[in-house]
Amino acid sequence: MALILKYFYFWISYWFNEHKDPRVEGFFLLGSPFPMYLMIILYLAFVLKWGPKWMENRKPYDLKNVIRVYNFLQVVSNLWLFIFGIRNSYFRKEFSMFCQPIDTTNNKPWMQNLLLATYGYYITKYVDLLDTVFFVLRKKNNQITFLHVYHHAGMVFAVYIFTKFLAGSHSTMLGVINLFVHTIMYSYYLLSSINPKYTKSIWWKRYITQLQLVQFGYLVFHFIIVIVKNDCGHPNLIAFVGLIQNLFMFALFFDFYRRSYIRKRTKVQ
Repeated sequence: MALILKYFYFWISYWFNEHKDPRVEGFFLLGSPFPMYLMIILYLAFVLKWGPKWMENRKPYDLKNVIRVYNFLQVVSNLWLFIFGIRNSYFRKEFSMFCQPIDTTNNKPWMQNLLLATYGYYITKYVDLLDTVFFVLRKKNNQITFLHVYHHAGMVFAVYIFTKFLAGSHSTMLGVINLFVHTIMYSYYLLSSINPKYTKSIWWKRYITQLQLVQFGYLVFHFIIVIVKNDCGHPNLIAFVGLIQNLFMFALFFDFYRRSYIRKRTKVQ
């Protein structure tokens, strides 16, 4: 067993060193993967065990003002990164929507800007983990679902891989479209935290979930393009993993949408 683990460790180390993007290697939390793994483990431990146990005999914290500031900062950061990122990717004639290669030698000014936007997007995935922390501190344990926790923890890992190995490639669409969706989503959260009447406005929630479904549906199509017609040398294995992951997320979100809106509406009728 020790020999297998040793071989696995050296294989991972070799793969990381061979394929890492030197342009982002010095960025905080983008060197060794172990700090990223540690953050995910601590997050899971807190939201699934330590946090609820610690809050068991305590009153929920009143975090209204904290959450308002948090939502406002999320709207501003996601919107800015979306605009900055799309201006330095899909708004440029050098950047292809249909098959953009991985080119770690491209150090043009617009690509450097895109790398910064990608890194900023990566950092927002850590900030997003506070969503669940707030649920725990407010004793909203019913909102800590498998979908919620899997999505948040999985995005930290996925965007780490994306930023460290795939920045500026065909996978850039994942970040661009997700930043747009999060801008809309946190705008709703901000309005809800300011005026509680919006929390009862179910069409807001329904359409946000529909927007998330469109997001995953388009990303499935986006990765199929490069698998079917790969004229830029983008690794098909990476595109296939992106395809499967987004199919899985679409299935999870659709199940949530069906249970939350379609089934409820049927029962009311």
